[in-house]
Amino acid sequence: MTRKDTMRTISTREELCAIVPPDDLFARYAVPARLHGGWVLGGAVAFVRRSHSGRRSLATWGPRGDLGRLLDRLIADGVLCASLDHVSVQQADAEVLRARVPTADGSAWDWMATTTASAPTPAEARVVPLDDTADAAELQDLADRENPLSEGYPGTGRSERWVGVRDDGGRVVACAAVHRLSSGAAHLSGIIVASSHRGQGLGRATTAVLTRDLLRSEPVVTLGMYADNVVARSLYHSMGFVTDKAWWSCSVLAPDGSGAGRESACS
Repeated sequence: MTRKDTMRTISTREELCAIVPPDDLFARYAVPARLHGGWVLGGAVAFVRRSHSGRRSLATWGPRGDLGRLLDRLIADGVLCASLDHVSVQQADAEVLRARVPTADGSAWDWMATTTASAPTPAEARVVPLDDTADAAELQDLADRENPLSEGYPGTGRSERWVGVRDDGGRVVACAAVHRLSSGAAHLSGIIVASSHRGQGLGRATTAVLTRDLLRSEPVVTLGMYADNVVARSLYHSMGFVTDKAWWSCSVLAPDGSGAGRESACS
């Protein structure tokens, strides 16, 4: 068996970054310094991620041929199984996974990052600080009305900072939050604009304010978005964010057809 066909383990982000291309922002910024489990076969890599709630997910990517061989080994070794909460592969490689294991319906999402801030806009003058506790009910009400899939989680302590815009009556009509990935990188979440106030540049304003402030002291700002949101993608790209990984995430089903409990993988 050649080295190309031999699976080996890795245990650190440093080892992972030595394998992937130097411009792989996900490997560099979204992966924790110590891995809960990592594997390499040829040019394909995989590692286990843990969410804030402790759920275990497997992220894997690389050249399709190597990726297929790596998935085969992870299945044979019992790593890729229904005990995982999610498995994430590149959207273009979803069939490589589906051909090997039964999966539940998945979701497509983009992981983005930027190292540069966009130019200020007049709407940023309307952006004010919000409080994770005091404003939690209003933030959650905005999310429930406008985007139930939002991942800001107000009032839970997961957000280290909120900003937003209030209308003339003092109601929150736009918001955005800062979370931390397991790597420690800043991650924007909970970006919402009320439908009644769209077209005023408020999503750009809240995102830009947080991004600019964070980049004064940090190397990168990241965010995740569901792939069908073409308006948001265009906005973020215009602000300097690049799509580094186009993921497809799903649960692996057990032989009886059941799968692990699922939460959003868009983080």
